[in-house]
Amino acid sequence: MNMTNDLPRDAYLKLYGKEPDRALSVKYHGNLKGYNASVRKSLTGITFTLSRRFETCEPEIQIGVMQFLLNKLNKTKIRTDDIDMYHSFLKKMSELAPVTKRDEHLESSFQRCNERFFGGMMTRPNLIWGGPNTHLLGTYTYATDSIMISDILRHADDDTIDYVMYHEMLHKKHKFHHTGNRTRSHTKAFRDDERLFTRADRQDPETALRKHLYAEKRRMQSTRGIVREKNFVDRLLEWF
Repeated sequence: MNMTNDLPRDAYLKLYGKEPDRALSVKYHGNLKGYNASVRKSLTGITFTLSRRFETCEPEIQIGVMQFLLNKLNKTKIRTDDIDMYHSFLKKMSELAPVTKRDEHLESSFQRCNERFFGGMMTRPNLIWGGPNTHLLGTYTYATDSIMISDILRHADDDTIDYVMYHEMLHKKHKFHHTGNRTRSHTKAFRDDERLFTRADRQDPETALRKHLYAEKRRMQSTRGIVREKNFVDRLLEWF
């Protein structure tokens, strides 16, 4: 359902201190998962598409997400109280999201990492397998408090899957920092913690992960046809 109201105009005015030079509108879409949002610019206007969940949020949070999107759209780096409120809201969502999804294999990995690195004090998020993802090995989603691990790691050894699990658990711990129009997750503190991970066999954990991905590539070539991407493994490691 499309709707136009004063929030997009208010967001623009508060961000840039002037009236917008084109029509602004917002629509709330039920197909967007969690608290996702996007913006599209045309010759006649700017349209924000927000998850339907935003409809019940405070106006300041909706203004904040629209200002964040305007910064990205216009390559500006303006910070506002509304943007700060929006990011605080996202961080808080992980504490409020229901935890209903679990997997025995992933839960074992989470528990090992939790005891080893967090003193068993981290609360368990939703733990799910993704498809055989060739773009991301894992993700942590704040809005749903969920760790997703690519199915391409389902047959990896414990240390390899624990390395990826630990990486995502660090996202839950450190959250993110926002400066200008840039959101940073892999901060120095994040990287310092990540370097604490060591394998039982003393291999470099990233090297061992790379070996597993090459082996998985060969398996996929034999069972599903040739993988055409030349930089298949490097693309999988982009999340680092």
